[in-house]
Amino acid sequence: MNSRIMTKATQGAVVAHDLSRPVVNGGLLERVAEFPAEGKPYGHAVAPDLQCAAYTTDEALICVERDGTPRWRSEFGAAPKQYMNGRASCEFSQKGDVVWLYRPDLAMKGRGHTDQWLAFDAATGNVLGQVDLGSGGHGAQHFVHPDGEQILLEVGEGQEGARVYSARLDGTGIALTVCEWDAMLFDMSPDGSRLMTVQDVRGSLLQELVIRTFPGGEECVTVSAEALGYDEDKYETFFIGFTVGYLDAGTAIVSVRGELAEDEDDDEPQDLDFHRNQLVDVQSGRVLGPMPPEFVEREDIVPLGDGSWLTTGSDGGWYRHTL
Repeated sequence: MNSRIMTKATQGAVVAHDLSRPVVNGGLLERVAEFPAEGKPYGHAVAPDLQCAAYTTDEALICVERDGTPRWRSEFGAAPKQYMNGRASCEFSQKGDVVWLYRPDLAMKGRGHTDQWLAFDAATGNVLGQVDLGSGGHGAQHFVHPDGEQILLEVGEGQEGARVYSARLDGTGIALTVCEWDAMLFDMSPDGSRLMTVQDVRGSLLQELVIRTFPGGEECVTVSAEALGYDEDKYETFFIGFTVGYLDAGTAIVSVRGELAEDEDDDEPQDLDFHRNQLVDVQSGRVLGPMPPEFVEREDIVPLGDGSWLTTGSDGGWYRHTL
């Protein structure tokens, strides 16, 4: 995700929202640009200057002008029928001069292929670099580093977990680094010095939240499932996520979800599913408590890293909130 521009796909368009505009607590996040597109895009991104958008379909990456006129496109060469479920994703660099593309070639083309990561000149579509990731993912998420040079990618491989990479252009192509730690990447701190990850606890079915340094990857803060409220007598299953991210530089919104243990003495139908959003001090790992009551059980919260978060209204729009 680009730290300033957020995008949403609709049928026939990519819509841009500018997060740098003043926050109105509870207010609708207004559209600032809309780019006509072919059908409903899967991956989508808009340049920081709002002059062009990029989006992916099953067949191609397409870069378009404000009026939807194609600037350039890159065909995927996908097989007529996908080998497995997989979607390409794209993102602009911090400066908007590069479009990064994750292309799930195993999913699109079948055995003998692995995922590719490409960088394109945003103005011309010329390929600036391409690397074979060696992964077989279903989808991926980009994280643009605020230094304007680096970008991270988390590739989801289903039951195999996730792989995380970082990259930059070095003048000859893509300089790729494979992150050796085994965890899912959820967010990057506003200054780019920390990564928020979730990993499985060895020998257990539980997970833990781990804050890591970047680029080193050292674990600096760990928050256990027990600290987030897990009790083996109360819960049948207990997972961290799907909402995990920086509310601001010092605080995270972390959700836990799963299934409560069934009360065997209660003959009435029981709603055992739960979802709870909590605030965590990312410097100490201390759990600060639940979010305000109207947000504690919502499953649509998107932390923005600037002290605010989004929810989705009944009209489908994004609404921005602060504590």
